[in-house]
Amino acid sequence: MAQILYNRVMFSDPKKNVLEFGFIPGQKVVDLASGAGHYSLALSTVLGLTGKVVAVDLNEDILAKLKNESIRSGQDNIEVINGDVQKRNGTKLRDGFADGVVFSNILYQLNDLSGAVEEAKRILKLGGKVCIVEWSDLSVITNKKLSRELAPLTEADSKKLFEKAGFVFERGFGAGEHHYGLILKKPLQ
Repeated sequence: MAQILYNRVMFSDPKKNVLEFGFIPGQKVVDLASGAGHYSLALSTVLGLTGKVVAVDLNEDILAKLKNESIRSGQDNIEVINGDVQKRNGTKLRDGFADGVVFSNILYQLNDLSGAVEEAKRILKLGGKVCIVEWSDLSVITNKKLSRELAPLTEADSKKLFEKAGFVFERGFGAGEHHYGLILKKPLQ
């Protein structure tokens, strides 16, 4: 019981947040720096058998676990790619491949934010969505004093980062007690 309460209080709910994104069955969505794939698995359900989730991460072991979990749970619409989301063509996906991309709890860890934003922009279709769920307060997950490199991006800074690259702010949403959520779109032109 304590563990359940601990998780509910501290972490966001991928299933709930994925519903905020507004994706529909049949779409293709890329989970950038997917980690264990909590968002990939939640997206898989929303996108259905005609949709596709691509989980991209540098950690091959965690991708193998995600792939095994997706097979075990009958979620056959998840593909995994070992790639670097911070580099041009690092996702190994073609230009304009995706209807959406997701950045979940990762922006504060990236060394090249601009590179990641540009890779997301490259793989998105015109009008495609960037969905962000990010920590607003990292003190709940660490007792250490955070270095400048691991400081969370504020909601305003994340919005500014993507708008600078040409994305258009659509809306924000409550993503949990210690998180914020943003949705931005790649312009149609």
